[in-house]
Amino acid sequence: MILLSICIPTKDRFEFLIENINSILVDNVPYDKYQIVIADNSTNDNIKKYCIELSLKGVNIKHVPNPLPGFYNSIVALSAGDGALLKLHNDYSYFIPGMFEQMINMVESNIKDKPTLFFSNGTLSLDKNEHFKNLDDFVNCTHFQNTWSSAFSIWRKDFNITPHGRQDVNTMFPHTSLLLNNANENYLVVKDVFFNNKDIIGKGGYDLFDCFCNNYLGMINEKRKSGQVSSTTFSKVKFLMYFKFIIPWYYKTVFSDRGYTYIIENADDIIKKTYGRLPFLGIKIACFIKKYLIK
Repeated sequence: MILLSICIPTKDRFEFLIENINSILVDNVPYDKYQIVIADNSTNDNIKKYCIELSLKGVNIKHVPNPLPGFYNSIVALSAGDGALLKLHNDYSYFIPGMFEQMINMVESNIKDKPTLFFSNGTLSLDKNEHFKNLDDFVNCTHFQNTWSSAFSIWRKDFNITPHGRQDVNTMFPHTSLLLNNANENYLVVKDVFFNNKDIIGKGGYDLFDCFCNNYLGMINEKRKSGQVSSTTFSKVKFLMYFKFIIPWYYKTVFSDRGYTYIIENADDIIKKTYGRLPFLGIKIACFIKKYLIK
């Protein structure tokens, strides 16, 4: 039985992908327990050829060419998975030795009850794994970290009944749409650190602040309007995102140049509209203080 499908959307990151896959194979988990799915937006056949080589060696790997650009490639990857659990995985997230095997064991131990597994990878500073029985408590715990692709997983049976066509999901956060619309409200937030993330030079290509301030908060606000997420939780998500995401990324993309390629021309207006002028001024002050301290 295929317990787990590691579903990796990728585009032209051949070297990253090799290291990623090697981090899975090194644990020597039997091939019949898992599957690797590559949804490939690449402009060449390097990844396809590599997948064929691995398949000839007995690795359970599936290459899915996808000529259509965009984040919907995540859904393409998940759709192609045959495992009981479909885990989305960034091509720059590399398993720590021994942790892929531990993930397989976690899937085995939860396959009967099938809680929605969220792999926080230590980002939430939890002392123990946390169980939740409704969307509000889950979002309150995971806040904006629930946008992270490598944290996401969904059971195949839940994926099949959760709308996932292009028209059903958010353009920028299709997997988060699945998470928020999944009827399975039995959640298990996993505290353990399973993988490390490699920095990608030149990462970006989309409007970062519009993506989070408008798209993501808009999704959570819709759940607030429907009564599935409380106003208290919405406010917590919004302001944790301000302190832990907006300020740091404003510093790294607008206030200084770290080589990212995000679209940032309208960042100031977007942040002012979302948080107000005083919080925006607070960002400017925080950036100046950080610049002064690191001199």
